[in-house]
Amino acid sequence: MNLPDWFYGVASILAGVMIFFLTWKKRQRGVREDRYNLIGKLFIGLFMIAFGVLLFKAGK
Repeated sequence: MNLPDWFYGVASILAGVMIFFLTWKKRQRGVREDRYNLIGKLFIGLFMIAFGVLLFKAGK
């Protein structure tokens, strides 16, 4: 089954947004984590969103 690139782009953007949302909810509940883990999650989330935008543009 071949899915178009824009589908993977939207999925990647949603995954990046969910990483940000779940990290925010975790901090809101009072669960603390290392700065190393927090920066890594934010870095990966940003790259997932940027990659999703790139795939979305390429798929049109």
